[in-house]
Amino acid sequence: MNKKKKKMLIKITGMLTLIEGIALLPCALASMVYDNKNTVYTLLVLSLIFIAFGIVTIRTLKSYRFKLKPYEGFLISTLCWVFCSFLGALPYRFGGLNYSFIKSLFESAAGFTTTGCTVFNLDLMPKGLLLWRALSSWLGGMGILLLVVSMLPALGISGQRIASTETTGPSLEKFGGRFSSTGQFLYVIYSLFTLVEFILLVLGPLSPFDALINTCSSVSTGGLLITSETAPAFSNIYVRAVIMAFTLLSSMNFTLYHHFVEGRRRVLTSNAEVKTFWFIIAISTFLITFDLVQSKTYTNAFQAFKDGISQVVSFISTSGYYVCDYTRWPTFTTIVLFVLLLIGGCSMSTSGSLKVIRVMVFFKLIARGLFKQIHPRSVKAVKISGIAISAEKVADITAHILLYFMVMLLSCIVISFDNFGMTTTITSVIGAFTNTGVAIGGPGASGYFGMFSDFSLLYLSFLMIVGRLEMFAVLVLFTKSFRNLNRPEQI
Repeated sequence: MNKKKKKMLIKITGMLTLIEGIALLPCALASMVYDNKNTVYTLLVLSLIFIAFGIVTIRTLKSYRFKLKPYEGFLISTLCWVFCSFLGALPYRFGGLNYSFIKSLFESAAGFTTTGCTVFNLDLMPKGLLLWRALSSWLGGMGILLLVVSMLPALGISGQRIASTETTGPSLEKFGGRFSSTGQFLYVIYSLFTLVEFILLVLGPLSPFDALINTCSSVSTGGLLITSETAPAFSNIYVRAVIMAFTLLSSMNFTLYHHFVEGRRRVLTSNAEVKTFWFIIAISTFLITFDLVQSKTYTNAFQAFKDGISQVVSFISTSGYYVCDYTRWPTFTTIVLFVLLLIGGCSMSTSGSLKVIRVMVFFKLIARGLFKQIHPRSVKAVKISGIAISAEKVADITAHILLYFMVMLLSCIVISFDNFGMTTTITSVIGAFTNTGVAIGGPGASGYFGMFSDFSLLYLSFLMIVGRLEMFAVLVLFTKSFRNLNRPEQI
């Protein structure tokens, strides 16, 4: 990376610092209303420092026009996500509760990656920090770098190289001549969902503050912020229905909303990935409701259905919120939920994990393999909705899935040194890597990871970022090819 591009990287970090500084202002205001003066002072000082640094950096460094190479986009995205997580840890570290930096970094990474797990007691966390946790999740949901690229096209760089590395799914399409128009549209829809859900939740039993933090958390599919004070409200059918509706909307492909706005009304019901997404939800809800009733876990079928569909939406959207203790459910229902967790939502959504479209292509590939065993001389393409998927893209998806489970397996080995048992270790790794934040065993339904060692928390923080950037953007930086860019080698 040449000198000009290094300056541009510094400028981008300045923009990110400015955004985080502005986001800290309402947190300081919340602390002023609800909390003690120490938290207010910390958040306000950090906010002003961030804003000042951001403005100085932006105004000092020039903008240069150039195109980024793929590896430069990977490097910038990874460094910026680590930088955002580092900055986001400072409010927790100096917020007045003597949180360690490692735990603060974990909490920050869990927020920006929309993983939603925690190492703190949320009942004791100041309101200002609860709001910061929700806002960091909201910024990370659609992608904080996507916000930079969409709002500041004057950067002059190829924004798609950066934003596509943090946009979930196999591909990313542009709507207009510049990528900035894509980002602007996505954030308009994202903000509209946030506003509408907030209004609807305020009309229910939640206070404006609780409605705001849970709106930010659910639209970003980061999981709800449930404390002992707010827990009773989530038994309300209206609150659950609103939260589930907007969690599902955020779990669908956001590019479809653009097509809908452009007049192609049937796209939301005719898209193959969306139809598969809804089919998985329907069949999973039926199976879980049936098992909960026949196993006598629930005597009321409607209550079984209500809790069952809530957790189905929670797991497949990778929001990971809990409204009941699913860890006490039968083994069959738990396995179904974790299968949903591994599938995840649609591509180009705020959800994490593999994505429905990748799972569809992978099963189509398996079906083709079985067909060719019977008809070895045949030529059969992998098709979605009658459209053939290129061999290159099928190979990319296959490599992604294989690497996904390889990273998961290696991570289980790393975390196993804490010796918390197989169930706790495996489900905690899955929860962090899929950006769901749920687990069975030690963490429980609430996703409390505070029992892990500092080393494991640091590794899990890294794992959450790897999962949020869909692996390759981060892992490619550790390859021999990246270290020797001028000497490409044969594989």
